[in-house]
Amino acid sequence: MIISDSKINTIITHYVGNKLRDEQYSLSEAPSDISEESEEYYLKYFLGMLKTDEKYKFCHPTDTNLNEVLHSTKRIFENADEFLEASQDIAKLLYSHSVHPKINEGALNIVSFSDLVYSGMKCEAIGIFKSETNVPFLKIEQGSKNYTLSHELGFELNGLDKGALIVRVGDDEYEIIVFDKNGLRNDSKFWIDDFLQVELISNEYYQTTELMKVTKEFIGSNLSEEFDISKPDQIDLLNRSIDYLKNVDTYDQQEYLDKVIYDEDLKQSFKSFTGDHLSVMNVPDQFPISTNAVKKMARTFKSVLKLDKNFHVYIHGDRNKIEKGVDENGQKYYKIYFDKED
Repeated sequence: MIISDSKINTIITHYVGNKLRDEQYSLSEAPSDISEESEEYYLKYFLGMLKTDEKYKFCHPTDTNLNEVLHSTKRIFENADEFLEASQDIAKLLYSHSVHPKINEGALNIVSFSDLVYSGMKCEAIGIFKSETNVPFLKIEQGSKNYTLSHELGFELNGLDKGALIVRVGDDEYEIIVFDKNGLRNDSKFWIDDFLQVELISNEYYQTTELMKVTKEFIGSNLSEEFDISKPDQIDLLNRSIDYLKNVDTYDQQEYLDKVIYDEDLKQSFKSFTGDHLSVMNVPDQFPISTNAVKKMARTFKSVLKLDKNFHVYIHGDRNKIEKGVDENGQKYYKIYFDKED
């Protein structure tokens, strides 16, 4: 997504409180004023935190057409004169879902974009952005004899709290990029699940992420319960899994099993453990690998052998260079072989 080419057509700002705490909402009756000089900063504020790897689509328990955010968004796309009323409906909807005690009140900006470059196309988009965190910033103003120093409260350019960018990619086709600085804590899942009602699109990023999640769970939890396998062997499997995904363009389950999991019983256990999950999550046996997903998920694959509270041994390479044993007094030990000490 190229921010510099995007244009802001209209911004309407409302204020939404926490319904559970009896905070109210305040609806604007006209678009917000924005100067030309400020537009580049608002583009950075609204779009700078949005990452395009994870893409969402609208959903609903019974019928996607009943999704209220989708309904309001379509009104705006189809008729710009509907912008004000539709934005007010979005604010009221958000207020109705703001019932968790940790949800903060804040300014809600509904923004119309044009010429937004998305997946190589220039698209129209509607943004829904919530700003909850006011921070102080200093002002220095020059007078005739001296400077006046003061402060005001405002929002940091990289301080967006919640965002959703609804991009029209076809006549009646939409993709959504979602941001929540709180991640998926209980007080923030409402933004994705309850308010927006969106679900991840099963693209290569999503499929790679889900595969690595279930692989990590299989190696970290299931193996030690089903097989007599040492911690170094578990770490070795994690390392081999990451190396495989980093060095091929397409995931193929049979190739993965042959190159990473040599033991036939382990192969069957992996297929059984991961099969149901990956089928439910719409992950096929073959798909292109997302390098961004591999980089992100690899950080969660811990190759650390923890020995009591005395030592942490990082195992990155040849598993054969570490041996486990027990001495004559029953004390466990690891023997590590190496060629050079840095």
